[in-house]
Amino acid sequence: MEQANNNDFGQQRRRQLLAGVPFFNEIARDDQDEFAQLEKTTRLWVAASGESVIRAGDVDSTLYFLLRGQLEVLSDSPEGAPLYYVSPGEVFGTLSMLLGTPRSATIKVADNAREAVLASLDFNEFNDDDSAYSLATRLAFFHMIVHHIRWTLEVKRMQAPTHELVHSMRKLPVFHGEKNSPEELAALKVQAQGLAELLCRWNGESQASTGALQLT
Repeated sequence: MEQANNNDFGQQRRRQLLAGVPFFNEIARDDQDEFAQLEKTTRLWVAASGESVIRAGDVDSTLYFLLRGQLEVLSDSPEGAPLYYVSPGEVFGTLSMLLGTPRSATIKVADNAREAVLASLDFNEFNDDDSAYSLATRLAFFHMIVHHIRWTLEVKRMQAPTHELVHSMRKLPVFHGEKNSPEELAALKVQAQGLAELLCRWNGESQASTGALQLT
């Protein structure tokens, strides 16, 4: 996988690609200065057909968005079918990012895709107390993460409504304080961590009883 440069994608094309991701659209709509900062720190990547974009066992703080193409999340068995597919607009890489744990699966460009284009952000740039981003942008970032993991857990709950971890989902704290505040940001960070830990536990169960969705 190679990082794209300005000769590969001009500003207009970059913005067209990023427009397929709700998070980037939200920032562009609400604050053009923040979006300009986001563009500066967003890296674009190009990967060829069959090339790995994440390898099981790696540890890093990178969050990825698929902008074009299709990705396969591979099982441990070389002969097994993909666990699931990543489509344009989707985010992945959250578990390792939040928990500091090794990537749980290898993700590669589907063999029937000519190439894939991805965007990446460094989690630390949004999580650190001295972040260059505004409170509103950081709130949008963590809302995105919390929503995505919670959605994945809801899919698992529907597949296994009597699973013991369903009760743990209901016990996760929900913020009831002032919206758009530093307190809400702190609560979202706690929620994201708790949801990620729960999903990691659920992913450790057998695929037969819990389904294959995970976030790496």
